[in-house]
Amino acid sequence: MHRVRRALGSLRWRLTLTYVALLALLLAALGAYQYVALQRSLVSTRVADLRGDLQEAVRDLTGQNAVLPRRRPAPTPSPSPGGGTGTAAPPNPTAAEVRAVLLGERCNLVPAKVVAQVATFLANRTSLVSGQSVSIAIYDLSDSVIGNHIPTSLAALPRLDSPAVDGALSGHESAPRVLDDAGGAGELVIAFPVRPAAVKREVPVCLAAQLGTPTAPIDDVLRTDRNGLLLGGGAVLLLALLAGLWLTERTLGPLHRVTATAGKLAAGDLRARSRLPERHDEVGTLARAFDDMADRIEIAFAAQAESEARTRRFIADASHELRTPVTALKGFIDVLRRGVSRDPESLEAALSAMARESERMRMLVLDLLTLARIDAQPPQTPEPLDLNEVLGGVLDEGVPGMPETLERRFAAGPVIVTADRGSVVTVARNLLVNACKYAPGARQVWSTEAQDGLGGFTVLDEGPGIPAADLAHVFERFYRGEKTRAREEGGSGLGLSIVEGLVHSQGGEVRIESEETRWTRVTVRLPAG
Repeated sequence: MHRVRRALGSLRWRLTLTYVALLALLLAALGAYQYVALQRSLVSTRVADLRGDLQEAVRDLTGQNAVLPRRRPAPTPSPSPGGGTGTAAPPNPTAAEVRAVLLGERCNLVPAKVVAQVATFLANRTSLVSGQSVSIAIYDLSDSVIGNHIPTSLAALPRLDSPAVDGALSGHESAPRVLDDAGGAGELVIAFPVRPAAVKREVPVCLAAQLGTPTAPIDDVLRTDRNGLLLGGGAVLLLALLAGLWLTERTLGPLHRVTATAGKLAAGDLRARSRLPERHDEVGTLARAFDDMADRIEIAFAAQAESEARTRRFIADASHELRTPVTALKGFIDVLRRGVSRDPESLEAALSAMARESERMRMLVLDLLTLARIDAQPPQTPEPLDLNEVLGGVLDEGVPGMPETLERRFAAGPVIVTADRGSVVTVARNLLVNACKYAPGARQVWSTEAQDGLGGFTVLDEGPGIPAADLAHVFERFYRGEKTRAREEGGSGLGLSIVEGLVHSQGGEVRIESEETRWTRVTVRLPAG
């Protein structure tokens, strides 16, 4: 039971059952409409047949020389000329009297016996014309049955109510009704005004005819149609169920594949993809979106792993770099405790060394804080800046070890960029410090320019250059080339990392080129103002 409930709760079964239920509603509505339309068609056809039968009988009785045949009356005693008894037949109505009754002329002037005789013969004539099992009752203006043709008896005749008969006597055909006869069988009954078809509705009528016919033939046809609808509809719904399950399985099959891929991703397989064939429907869109999401997740995890690895390397390098000056300070303090302080020259040398190590540690801590702020992406205040003015201020302030041959080749007009002033100043100062440290006394050329929607500057020094093996790593943190491995010359190896981080945070780019033993050039590009 649990499996059945679980299967019926699946999307496949819900879609299929919804589709089948909708189809069942449509088939039921269509079947009901067809059933009602067929019923109305059969009833209207039967009513038209009865109306035609009555009109045929009326035409026969209103012909040019039509005269009712003489009735065969029941024998009644009457005095004979010889004094005996015998039978006498009622006189035969004339053609004029017949037409007067059927055409609604002088209804009150025609003898009642003539009207009754016409009604009886009309009932018999209609039954002969119809040729079917039809009950006929003829009413006069007093709603009395004065002529009939009934297979059983007058008492078994289903009778219409007075309004329906009065309507027919006023010239209006009644609505068809189904009434039960004495045996409980249904009979279709309708009242017609008795008059020729060509007579206008305004002409009064003398007689009304109630015609009834069994509904069994109509019921048989409707029963056959109803059974056909039920059997056909059931077969169609069964086929729709099977076809719906097959179609939904084909449609939802790719979703199972996506689900399996999601399970693999959850299990840690970041390379799992659905890889569905190219589809242009909603399932294809979902699969593409899922694969794109998986790609981004893999990239994010790779970036996170790289970031964690970089953080671990950074912490290890920072610990190593900080350990050196701290160890040196501790050693000098131990030396001072052992009595070196009594020798002024030794004391001065120890204090000088301690000051250098303290300064190195201070600069390292400041560089580490700068990198931490860059990684945290602190809020900045970009503003239009003139690179000529900013670089000029940095060069005018200067740093220790600046060469005398420092050339400025600034653009003739302002070079406006949109950037954070403090970040640009830090970038320029770090490049100046690096050039003075690694190319001491070498000629430097600082230039600015604006092109292609960017503003930037270039720093060229004619120093020893950078070996090709080191050039690809100069922006890595704590990296120092082999020729500058000595900390006295190489520093901490964070200067260019800070430069790259600050330039990228401004939406710019930085590039370094070098030819060993000849020159090094650093180019910085920033968004133009």
